[in-house]
Amino acid sequence: MSQTASNRAVFLDRDGTIMEDSNYVGDVERVLVIPSAAAALQRLQAAGYKLFIITNQSGVGRGYFTREAVESIHAHLDEHFGSHGVHFDRYYVCPHHPEDNCDCRKPKPKFLLDAAREYGLDLPHCFMIGDRTSDIQAGINAGVPAILVLTGVGRETLAKREVKPNHVAEDIGAAAAWILKDKP
Repeated sequence: MSQTASNRAVFLDRDGTIMEDSNYVGDVERVLVIPSAAAALQRLQAAGYKLFIITNQSGVGRGYFTREAVESIHAHLDEHFGSHGVHFDRYYVCPHHPEDNCDCRKPKPKFLLDAAREYGLDLPHCFMIGDRTSDIQAGINAGVPAILVLTGVGRETLAKREVKPNHVAEDIGAAAAWILKDKP
């Protein structure tokens, strides 16, 4: 499959990658978007990348907040990023408790593979961006180049050396710049 605008995507972790990770965010009032996120996502989208949020939200499974609260946060993110011309193609949310051993919780690659099938993506030409070991491992498990951002818990993740990302970036802006280097 050739690399075209229609089959490339960037998979994004949510908390710690495009918004601050303030420990089980279940309320729109606690959403703080990372400053470089809107411009970075604009550039990726303008270059033809589809944008997908892949997020573990175990706060639902733990009873800290509801699935509706997660959807409210996503509506808020849609409004915020939409005002910058950015559109997320889809949110993939794992609401399960880690002990549930579900198929959709990162580092399992289910959602990346689902998106590839549903949207006709060419996974080797896609990217996964996140701040946790589970984000990077999900990318690796799906055959997608993975970028570790040092926002959120990224510095701690890097120090643990549990996974080897394809690239380490200061934030989502630097990750987008790396993806777009030498690319049309």
